[in-house]
Amino acid sequence: MTITPFALAIMNVILDPAWKSVGRSSNTRYYLAGDDVLIVLPDAGLKDDAASAAENAALQTRLAREIGRPLGLVVYMTSLLSQDPQARKIYATMDRKLFTGSALVVSNPLARAIGSFFLGLTRPKFPAKLVVSIEEGIAWLASLTSAATAE
Repeated sequence: MTITPFALAIMNVILDPAWKSVGRSSNTRYYLAGDDVLIVLPDAGLKDDAASAAENAALQTRLAREIGRPLGLVVYMTSLLSQDPQARKIYATMDRKLFTGSALVVSNPLARAIGSFFLGLTRPKFPAKLVVSIEEGIAWLASLTSAATAE
């Protein structure tokens, strides 16, 4: 699927020219921001189920291993229509050694509900937080990295 400027406008995402495109699943685009933040942009209207989650978790894991260091995830939940319990379970069990944290971007009520279900019902293995923008997510992940280096 080709993402048009119109589709990006619907998702309210402005791609930073500094982000490097690093992959694509059947329903999600991936960009590296800086050295250690993976921007996860699901296609608008995605209904995330077990098959979708397995594909995306595998791609995220592969990217973290290829890059060679733990990555922070900024997941643009705003574009999701739904996420089923099996999908939440798959994401919640991703390897803590490969991911520093996950910032879930929720800029509308539906996305906030989906993100809240994820955090409240599944308890991910690594820190996760609801944020309202990609920029806020990147900043929060940077604070986690700073705190970990200071220890």
